[in-house]
Amino acid sequence: MAARRLRVAAALAAALALAGCENQTASYRIDGNEHYLTLARKKPYLWSTEYQLELVVARLPDCQRRHRLQPAPLGEARVDLFRSLEGGFILRQGGNYYVAETGQCRLQQFPTPPREPGDPLGAFDVQEGRLRFIAAAR
Repeated sequence: MAARRLRVAAALAAALALAGCENQTASYRIDGNEHYLTLARKKPYLWSTEYQLELVVARLPDCQRRHRLQPAPLGEARVDLFRSLEGGFILRQGGNYYVAETGQCRLQQFPTPPREPGDPLGAFDVQEGRLRFIAAAR
C-alpha cells in the first residue's frame, strides 16, 4: 500500500513539473519540403524563466543540423528572418544576429549587428497561441 502511494505521489509530482512545459516548432520552407529553416522553442519546466531556442538548418539529403540560439525571456521569442545580399539568411533575435547558410547547414552568430540584414522574409512569432512563421507583407 505504501509503495502504491509513493508511485502515485511521484507520478503527480512529475505531472505538475511538466504541466508548464512547452515545445513548439515553426518552419520557413526555402525550396520544397527538403530545404528549410525550423525554429524550435522550448520551455522545459514549469519554473523556467526563459525559452531555449534552436534552429534546424536543413537541405536534405545532404545535411541537417541543429544549432542553439541565445535563450529568450518568456514572451520574447520572436526571431526575424531576412534574405542576405550574399544569398544566405540573417536571423535577428532581440539584439542577437546570426547568419544561416544552407549549403553546409551552418549557423554563426555575428559579433556585432550587420549594417544591412537584407530583405525581410518574415518572422517566427506566436500567433493564436502557437509558434508560426509569419511571412512579411510584400
